[in-house]
Amino acid sequence: MDSAFGLVGKDFVIVATDCSVAYSILKLKDKEDKISLLDQNKVMALSGEQAYRLQFSDYIAKNIALNKYRNGTEFNTKECAEFVRSELAYGIRNGPFMVNCLIAGFDNNQPQLYWVDYMGTLVKSVKAAHGYAAHFVLSTLDHDYKPNLTLDEGIAIIKRCINELKTRFLISQSHFIAKIVTPAGIQVLEL
Repeated sequence: MDSAFGLVGKDFVIVATDCSVAYSILKLKDKEDKISLLDQNKVMALSGEQAYRLQFSDYIAKNIALNKYRNGTEFNTKECAEFVRSELAYGIRNGPFMVNCLIAGFDNNQPQLYWVDYMGTLVKSVKAAHGYAAHFVLSTLDHDYKPNLTLDEGIAIIKRCINELKTRFLISQSHFIAKIVTPAGIQVLEL
């Protein structure tokens, strides 16, 4: 029942997720951060079962750090997305990770957002959503999105998406967290 969504603005990318962890009909946690840091200007928002989500995010972050240590170069956002896609596609044949990802980053003076599903499908987008949330927030993102959004406009759209989920979605998702990737780094916003 995870919700993950995001959008690209003029000089930033915002991704947001709910903070709840559920098992069957039980809510286990209400304050879990489902957005992992890949490096100082890249994040990955994940949705899926908790064990898969935690294991996969740790695996990806550690392998990206290992690449930097071994080769002395950092992956750009597209390379991170391609690496995630290849690991998910490989996992289909060898015990799949049942996670969906939004990879956001800022490099080459450009904000970028990539949508990756558990089958290894990769799409670059300016607005994206995963989970049941996609049924509710994509219409808001389509209606309100415009190129060259300011940061305040982007935050307002994310808040409208959260309000839409709280109003229409049967499952209670009371807490959300958003991470904003800018040239200066990553900011955390609790909603």
